[in-house]
Amino acid sequence: MDFEEPAGRPEAATIEHLVDSTFGGIRSSKHRRLAHAACNHARNEFRMQAERQFKQWIAQRQASAKTLNNKKTDV
Repeated sequence: MDFEEPAGRPEAATIEHLVDSTFGGIRSSKHRRLAHAACNHARNEFRMQAERQFKQWIAQRQASAKTLNNKKTDV
């Protein structure tokens, strides 16, 4: 891990929150660790992708349920 400047390099040290505060994590030193910038970024991207896919899945299920309900009322 590289602790030197510039901090924008993939091997630079960053602070990673074990449970992000946007997901209910607590902002304390016990819930943080060092991570490579590239690793931290990849983990965040994976989490955001999973959240987007889950929202799409929910939307599909809601659309399917709405279609079924409309078919039942038409009969």
